[in-house]
Amino acid sequence: MGKIKSVLIGAAALCCPFLAGTSSAVGDAVRLAAYYSTGAFTSVDVGNIHGDNANKGDTSEDNSGGTVSKPVITSTSTGNSSIISSPLTSTVTGSAENQPPAVSDEPVIDEPPQKLGKVITLNRPESTDDTDYSAFTDNDGKIYRYNFGKSKSTEYITLSSGAQVRNCTEMTNAELSEAAKNIPSFGELDSEQPSVLIYHTHTSESFLPYGDSFDADYPLRSGDPAKNMTAVGDAICDSLSKRGIGVVHDCMVYDSPMFTGAYYRSADGMLEILERYPSIKIVLDIHRDGITNADGSLDAPVAEIDGKNAAQFMIISGCDDGEMDMPDYMENFKLACLLQNCAEEAYPDLARAVLFDYRNYNQSLSTGALLIEVGSHGNSLDEALYTGELLGNVIADALERGE
Repeated sequence: MGKIKSVLIGAAALCCPFLAGTSSAVGDAVRLAAYYSTGAFTSVDVGNIHGDNANKGDTSEDNSGGTVSKPVITSTSTGNSSIISSPLTSTVTGSAENQPPAVSDEPVIDEPPQKLGKVITLNRPESTDDTDYSAFTDNDGKIYRYNFGKSKSTEYITLSSGAQVRNCTEMTNAELSEAAKNIPSFGELDSEQPSVLIYHTHTSESFLPYGDSFDADYPLRSGDPAKNMTAVGDAICDSLSKRGIGVVHDCMVYDSPMFTGAYYRSADGMLEILERYPSIKIVLDIHRDGITNADGSLDAPVAEIDGKNAAQFMIISGCDDGEMDMPDYMENFKLACLLQNCAEEAYPDLARAVLFDYRNYNQSLSTGALLIEVGSHGNSLDEALYTGELLGNVIADALERGE
């Protein structure tokens, strides 16, 4: 019977203005007492409602310049103490008291989560690497980490973003600068269909451990997909998927057990995948570079992005010298410049200058085909993986810009 009475008192305090009184302070006190009597809260920290213990509640200005402290109700009925804003307090904003709380007429819209792009993984090997890497401790040479910055040489052209292209062909810089202004068109993207193919002609290329020196006998190739270029490709694909871009990752090992002929084998694999997935718009052969100086030391190109070292990447875009059967090589060049601009805008200095040279690298087989070198063998795997993550964002930016 006592419990029923308490509930009735609490309900009356909420519903009947005369129980709440004409003063907001009195109304708060009455209603708090009513809630407490029902047992809904086991402890009430009211303090001095008009500010003697203002630190115990939020405060708001009234029209006289004073403050009204909002009491805090502490619920311990579940055994876990938590602070709950009192449902009984309100802010005094005018001379009228006991005004109802303001209600926004703006709709609340819950944004749907980004739909993940589908990742199709092909030909992932089961092999692992049982090499004892801890045995390679000799100090046979130095590793120099630095950023390959911008060049003032006339061999380079500067794009709209400030990124550069190194022109090693007989085409004029003016011709290339004009072509670079044209953005490729990719059409509508579908997260369920792949827009990008990632593959690796030299799949087993790997990296040295992080440090400023290296053991000359340290293996620079690995059959373990967690240590070689497959891992970098995985990072790119994961980043693309998070941006809603569908991607195929071909993990076939094309350079082992025989290195010679790897490009012929990867060309066959690439054509088969393009036939199976005609929605693919961009084809990227992901490698790592190998930069060795005359004294035997190694260069590890890096850029600091958000406080972390990322291996710089370099795009290679092939040019036809008349004997390479590459009629659409300028379409590839336009894509290279778009990726370069997107990279420079998002992650300044992450990209080394595009190399535009008389190379093929299977780029005759499709428009949108490029080779990308992620770091060098002097870089660490972690630096390369971070670049893979960033490079995925760059590719997504390019696709969205070319829609």
